[in-house]
Amino acid sequence: MKLMAVICEYNPFHNGHAYQLRKQKEALHCDGVICLMSGSFVQRGEPAVFDKWARSEMALRSGCDLVLELPVLYSLQSAEGFATGAVSLLSKLGFEGYLCFGSETGDLELLTSVTKASDTPAFQNSVKGFLETGISYPKACAMALESVCQTPLLANDMLGIEYIKAIRKLGASLTPAVLQREQGMHDETEPDGNFLSATGIRQRLLSGEDVSAFMPPEAFAILSREITAGRGPVTTEMLGPLLCAALRLSEKETLSRISGVSEGLENRLVDAAEEFRSFSDLAMAAKTKRYPYTRLCRVLLKVLLGITQEDEAFSPAYARILGVGEKGGEVIKQLQKTTAIPLLNKVAAASFSDEAAKRLFALDVKATDLYALLYPQKNTGKSGMDFYRSPVVFKA
Repeated sequence: MKLMAVICEYNPFHNGHAYQLRKQKEALHCDGVICLMSGSFVQRGEPAVFDKWARSEMALRSGCDLVLELPVLYSLQSAEGFATGAVSLLSKLGFEGYLCFGSETGDLELLTSVTKASDTPAFQNSVKGFLETGISYPKACAMALESVCQTPLLANDMLGIEYIKAIRKLGASLTPAVLQREQGMHDETEPDGNFLSATGIRQRLLSGEDVSAFMPPEAFAILSREITAGRGPVTTEMLGPLLCAALRLSEKETLSRISGVSEGLENRLVDAAEEFRSFSDLAMAAKTKRYPYTRLCRVLLKVLLGITQEDEAFSPAYARILGVGEKGGEVIKQLQKTTAIPLLNKVAAASFSDEAAKRLFALDVKATDLYALLYPQKNTGKSGMDFYRSPVVFKA
């Protein structure tokens, strides 16, 4: 069975995502699609707009065969950590198919050459020079790559580069395959026909506008169902008081051990919590050139979840099934022949002897329980949903 994998967030699933799955599956002549998806929280440092089960169902009804959860430890890391964690998980499953992604350039040869350039002394010297201006490390890397390669690079180009770097670093048996993004560019807030980025859709959704034109009908029906049930859209709004309390009650020494905290950032966080209560205000008050807003949002979520610098050393130790589509059973059977880590269907029966697995699972449970507090309708989300929610099953 010829498979392709997509590392995704589907926040929410839209026409551009459906286009990518269809076009790359056809072009690569694949029989099945695996989506490795962020769970409760996404890489930009926010809760997903709808929960992981709803977003899994959107994907299954739009061409995906198996949805796996990317552990929150990796979904809240930088682009490099996000890509490394995802590629490592796929590699430990013994997956040897295509790793598919979209990018603004759509030029795999260019992205590969840029990846190689990142290993050169010229690149390292360029990064050092940009860092001395006080900008963040990711921004310095992006500017250095553009300087060395004389090529402008955009958000999904950079993520694609990180995927290729991770494949090389880990020696993963994955073949990168890129599709050029022509509509609904990353973070673009204006539509291009029936295409609009997830950022634009979220903005319109939160403003009460109709977003049905930008989503497959099946995905929009799920979105509407979740809103009617009071399970979305979810925002950071309710996190403010929780976060303020966590910061005010924590010792600075404890905060200094949180993943992503360095250079005395714990002091800025404590100072911000003395004055502000909203999540966005806390992040804005603590941000600097070296710690931009999105990075601060990720750090604040790690404070709430207790994700430490020591946790960063843990590599994927299991794969959690969130949804199974028409060919999902066949995909699972194929992975069970190659995987070096447990493939979890119902986690209530899971038993972990590995310390990494125990810690990763504990963090995911915390993330789901925290997320459940954010549903718009009170008393909708119960604690322990990870233990009693079964994977979504869809048969066409």
